Amino acid sequence: MKCVICKSGEIRSGKTTITFEREGFTLVVKEVLAEVCMNCEEDYVDEAITHEIMVLAERSAKNGTLIDVRRYVPGSVTC
Repeated sequence: MKCVICKSGEIRSGKTTITFEREGFTLVVKEVLAEVCMNCEEDYVDEAITHEIMVLAERSAKNGTLIDVRRYVPGSVTC
C-alpha cells in the first residue's frame, strides 16, 4: 500500500507515539501498534486501537489527571 500523504512511501508495520491533548489534560501513549510510511513517517492506527486510547483518555481526564504517559499494552483497556 502507498501512503496517502506523500503518495510514494510504502506502508509497513511499526510503532508510533500518540499524544492527546484537551482542556489542560495531556495523554501520551508510546509504542502504539501502527502502519507507518517508510518515506514521510505518517502513521495509521487501527480503529480498535484508537477506540482503546480514546476510552483511556476519557477515564484519565475524568479522574482529574493532568499528564499521563504510558506504554501501549494491547487489550489493556476494557471498553
